[in-house]
Formats: sequence, C-alpha cells, structure tokens
Amino acid sequence: MINGGVVVGILYGLIGLVVLIIFVCWAYIVNKGNAQFELKVAERTPFELVEITEDSITLNCQVAMVNKGQQLGTIMDCYTRHLLPYEQFDGVQVFSKVELETARRADDYFEALIIERNRRVNLIVTVKLTAQKNSDIKSTLTQMVDMPIDIVYQQVTRADWHIEKARIEMKASEVANAANVTLAD
Repeated sequence: MINGGVVVGILYGLIGLVVLIIFVCWAYIVNKGNAQFELKVAERTPFELVEITEDSITLNCQVAMVNKGQQLGTIMDCYTRHLLPYEQFDGVQVFSKVELETARRADDYFEALIIERNRRVNLIVTVKLTAQKNSDIKSTLTQMVDMPIDIVYQQVTRADWHIEKARIEMKASEVANAANVTLAD
C-alpha cells in the first residue's frame, strides 16, 4: 500500500512539471516573436503622371511595406480610402486603389500576400481624378487641394488578425506638376 505522503509528493511533482512545461512553452513563444508590418509613408515616391485625357488624369506613387518583425505574416486585404469631401473640393470625382507592384491586376483585387521577416515589398497607389463640372481636367486642377489617402490593410500574424492603416498625402502641387498647370491662389 502507498503512503499518503508519497501520493501528495507525486502530485506536487506532476503539478510542478506541468507548470515548468507551460513556462517553457510561454518563453519559446515570447522569444519567437511576431510579424510587424510598417508602411514607409515618409519614403513614398512622388505622384507621377500615368495618363491624362481631356476630362481625367491618372497618377500613381510607390509605397514600401516592410515586415520588421521576427516572423512571417500575411496581408489578407489592402485598399485605399481617399479623403476629399465636396466641402473641400467638389471639382473632381476620385477613384483610388492599391496594388502589389509585382502583381498588378485590372480587377482591383488585392491578392493575399505572405511577407517574410525583414522583407520589403512595393505597393503602387493609383489615383484617377475625373472632372465633375466640366470636361476640362486641366482648368479644374487649378483649384486642386491636398488630398489625404489612407492605406488600410488587414494583417494576420501569430496574434489575432487586425486592421491597420497609414496615411499618405497627395499634394496639389504634385498633381499640378504632373498636369502641367498652375494652381490658383
């Protein structure tokens, strides 16, 4: 027959072993790290002319995304949200999108992307401005204002998925230079 003190000692030993295993697993996970994405908005290229017609202008710029974390991660979705209310400037209708430089698509779909740690990928932000009140984009753009554009992305990492965003600003001067117009005062 087993002594009661021996059974309690074995139970304490098992509990200690479970606690040790949990601690080792926790330390491994903490040390392993996670993905950490950053949009390099301060390093974006200037907006450049892609196409100009009588009533519209299309421009794009390049923005890098870097995974500066310890693990790979996935960008499940990425899209732009341009911010140009009518109260600020009602002369153009705006369309914007973001694409992976190496996977440009005509359907405006952003394909999920796995980014390894310390890897940099380039995104292309495209903006099309179409004249609203007349059919002359150049005369319309003399009144253009700076336009913020949010780049919104859903990331999946070792942690729960979540949405992040970063903001770039398309300067009226960049648009005017690309269209070869002078901004009104």
